[in-house]
Amino acid sequence: MVKIKTMILALLFLAALIASISMTPWVYQGTEAYTFTPAKEDLRVPESGIGDVGIEIFTIYVFPFEVLALVLLASLIGAVYVARKEIA
Repeated sequence: MVKIKTMILALLFLAALIASISMTPWVYQGTEAYTFTPAKEDLRVPESGIGDVGIEIFTIYVFPFEVLALVLLASLIGAVYVARKEIA
């Protein structure tokens, strides 16, 4: 019974993954699509460029970002599995 529930959960996850991959627009439109309002004269303009990094991560590099998240999740689950104590 547990294997059936696990298989259903895995199939639902796979369906969600396939749906998100198929609905993602894979064509990059360029930076013209993301226009920011210029800062007012009294305000300081940020120098870090973190906004540009965020836009690139979630537009251009969204698929590698998701794959990396899955790899890190798998490694975390594996580390917990290896580190747990066996009950004798």
